[in-house]
Parts: sequence; C-alpha cells; structure tokens
Amino acid sequence: MRVNITYSVELDDVPSEVSRILEECEQNFRSIHGELDHAIGRDPLTIIDKLNEIRINLAKLDLKLGDSMEILSGYVQTVSAKPEMEQGAIREQERLAALAAQLGSEEDEEI
Repeated sequence: MRVNITYSVELDDVPSEVSRILEECEQNFRSIHGELDHAIGRDPLTIIDKLNEIRINLAKLDLKLGDSMEILSGYVQTVSAKPEMEQGAIREQERLAALAAQLGSEEDEEI
C-alpha cells in the first residue's frame, strides 16, 4: 500500500531536496538497468520473473519522478507568486501606516 508523507523544508531548500530525490532515482534506475543486463541471455522463466521485478521497480521510480515534478511545479508557482505577495504585504503596511497616522492626527485634534 502506498501512502503520502509530508514534511516541510525552507522554500529555498526545495530545489536541493528534489535534487536529492532525483539522485536516489538515478541510483535506482542504474540498479534496474543492471538487473536487465543480468537477465539477458537467461532462461525464459528467469527472464519473465526478472522482467516482472523490473517493471514493478520502474513503476515505483515513475511515481517518485512524478512526485518530484509536482514538488517542483508547486515551487515554481510559489516563487512566481512571491513578488506579488510581497507587494501585497507592502501595500497593507502602507495602508496600516496611513490609518495609524490618521488616528494619530484625530487624537491630536481632540486634545
């Protein structure tokens, strides 16, 4: 049974975290390639068993590659939206400063 796990990293660490996952995928792919090389020339029943194992391992590898794509897609969207969020925060700070100044001037008028 497959389950999703979640953990958090700093936004700037996402590319290096995905690189770590992709390096693991590369090692798995090389291992799978070795299994295929080892199966070639064997008896048909052994080849069938090995090919089944290889296909299962390739499917697992494909899932990790898909996860990596989703993570990077979310990262790109977040990084693209970051300047907009920062501008919104700046506008909100300016609005709050203007309100504070207005309240300060109203208090001065009452005194």
